[in-house]
Amino acid sequence: MSSSTVSKTKKRKYDESYISFGFLDSNGSPICMLCKLLLNSSMASAKLRRHLETVHPESKDKNKEFFFRKEEQLLETQKNMMHVTRTINEKITEVSHLVSYRIAQAGEAHTIAENLIKPCVLDTTKCMLNEKSAKHLSTVPLSNVTVSRRIHDLASYVKQELVTRLQKTRFALQMDESTDVAGLAILLVIVRYPYESSFKEDMLMCSPLPTNTTGEEIQTYFLKKIISVGRIALTFVQMGSRR
Repeated sequence: MSSSTVSKTKKRKYDESYISFGFLDSNGSPICMLCKLLLNSSMASAKLRRHLETVHPESKDKNKEFFFRKEEQLLETQKNMMHVTRTINEKITEVSHLVSYRIAQAGEAHTIAENLIKPCVLDTTKCMLNEKSAKHLSTVPLSNVTVSRRIHDLASYVKQELVTRLQKTRFALQMDESTDVAGLAILLVIVRYPYESSFKEDMLMCSPLPTNTTGEEIQTYFLKKIISVGRIALTFVQMGSRR
């Protein structure tokens, strides 16, 4: 069939005058601001007017200013709903991080969040508060993968915060070689630095060492692992290291 014989339907676009019938633009389609009905079939003025007169007869004689006020109220309501949704999502993320932080502090398996902590919290909330509050708490993500990711994010933040502090001041490093429960050599690096009118001590590094653990090997390994972050005052402590 020739393209010239194909009938073409002209698509009517939303017009600002449609607000007189109580309709707003919703991605190119008119939506009634009174009942939230979306009319996809047609944007003919007659059909929009008929909807207003038959479904909302109490508003058929209202002027444009009435519908403009309705539009402002609707937009304000949508704005408030978006703010509430954003706030809830932020709290959900915060709770997920707080629980993951506690798990990391206690050295527990990451699966404990979903297998034990979350069920206990939901049971407690149902008993002490209500089912609705428990439903909100059930949306907090605490799977094994999520907890692992949260702990990794927290560790990255702590590391970056420590490096940022050290870049702004002088600090001293203390290194020592120790062993874990399996007898493997571990290099511990403690950093001491002034911060907010006092001195702080933090662990800068805890990393397994190669086979040789002489003082020279420790220093070489340390310099390979640590990037210079400012003016350094080194204090080498080789307690227990073999020469």
